[in-house]
Amino acid sequence: MASKSSPLPLTETLRDLALLRACDIDFSTFLPTSKDSPEGAANTTDADKSVQRSFEFVKEARAALKILNREEVEKQGARVEHVRGLLEDVIQGLQAA
Repeated sequence: MASKSSPLPLTETLRDLALLRACDIDFSTFLPTSKDSPEGAANTTDADKSVQRSFEFVKEARAALKILNREEVEKQGARVEHVRGLLEDVIQGLQAA
């Protein structure tokens, strides 16, 4: 029987593909023109750098999504609104005095 778990979950794969599409990167620029030319080696280095930047981007995007899913933004927003309300009360109290 096949296991139900997948090495590449569809939701994460689709999210990664959507992020790659949103970056608007032309992946054909990563391929060297020929394996023997020095230009191909330079493209490989550029490709490695680009891949590293892509990994960092995906890592940051996933971290942002985790924060969003934990509702951390809403919690901090509620705290800010509470403090703002308190400060407005203080201002009104100072203006009345």
